Amino acid sequence: MRNAIRIDDTSVVTIDNSSCIGEKELDEVHVSNELTAYYSMRVSLFEQWCAGAEPTNIFLSNFSGDEAWAGYCKGIQKAFDEIGVTMPAINGSSESNFQSLQSGISLMVIGKIKFEICTEQLQWFVIGRPLVGNEVITESHHVVKLKEIYDLIRLEIAKHVWPVGSKGILSELGRIFPNRNYECSVDLHKSSGPATSVIVGVPFNKIEEFKSHLTTECYSVRIY
Repeated sequence: MRNAIRIDDTSVVTIDNSSCIGEKELDEVHVSNELTAYYSMRVSLFEQWCAGAEPTNIFLSNFSGDEAWAGYCKGIQKAFDEIGVTMPAINGSSESNFQSLQSGISLMVIGKIKFEICTEQLQWFVIGRPLVGNEVITESHHVVKLKEIYDLIRLEIAKHVWPVGSKGILSELGRIFPNRNYECSVDLHKSSGPATSVIVGVPFNKIEEFKSHLTTECYSVRIY
């Protein structure tokens, strides 16, 4: 698992936070609340899949004010519509006592373990490019597609999925395979923002099938 915590034999919890991104004047990145929540939900889904789980409960902490709630819920719904899965009910609360100067959202997702994951006897790839800030908008064609990753898992083509965060690909590879060396033609140090790239492990006999399902570029990883 990446950042998921197992709370019993079948359940895991994951959390993703986003701040200074949204519709407020002092935000660092200006996008709709819907898009902010969509990318946060994407990260949450990747984290759940990394742990072999599917979401069952969503808890939204909204620090942007009551007026942001509907847009956040719409963005979360968009992620589930994209993969063709019914969205769990959203619970949570909004900060309404004080008006924040910048946007903030936190998603806590509880999921049930549904499939097995492994790290052995696999070829590893990075799908999508590391992007951060406004690059996520201006270079969206380089962002790994949520539906394609879900299909790879559902069809048992990808046996392990590991989202890349702000510390970059090298840091994430080091967590999967400690004390090893890595080679890849994409930047291993750059922040991947809201998981615009994902590391996946694919059985050797399914590599061609894997590539046929992708419309985003992928990069082979050499681990030694």
